[in-house]
Amino acid sequence: MSIRLATTADASAIGQIRVDAWRAAYQPFMPLEYLEALNPSANLDLLAERLSKPTKEFMVFVAEDEGNTLGFSLIGAPRYPTQELTIELWALNVSPAYWRQGVGRKLVDHSVAESSCLGFSRIELWCIKGNSPAEATYTGCGFTCTAKERTSSVLTGHPLNEILYAKML
Repeated sequence: MSIRLATTADASAIGQIRVDAWRAAYQPFMPLEYLEALNPSANLDLLAERLSKPTKEFMVFVAEDEGNTLGFSLIGAPRYPTQELTIELWALNVSPAYWRQGVGRKLVDHSVAESSCLGFSRIELWCIKGNSPAEATYTGCGFTCTAKERTSSVLTGHPLNEILYAKML
């Protein structure tokens, strides 16, 4: 397995993995109708455009093996007020066929290493509270639960209870 910076050619695979991972992982947290309505092709043009110009504020990494895209991670400028020199792990999605094989941890570790190389001193992420597999991945990668919580409906239109995890770089 290798991890690399995503390109525009990865947009479709990223869209499909996001939908597959959300449908498998988020049934306890989001309405089934919402998950069933997710479209892997939604916003692919915008994603491809952003992938064509990675910046310190938006970088996507893909894990692949023998030509198969297994998952992706996305780091970017925090979408909330936080400390200086902090970057956010916006997303970590792994195709359900590759869960519990270390793909997520390798993507997180790669995102952390890249963030450090970019000069950040802290990385944070918001995790749905009660998503035990994700929480275990993040703590296994050295993140600490800050106990800071929020309820947000910005991403999905449905309230999600989230908890903040952080790691010093």
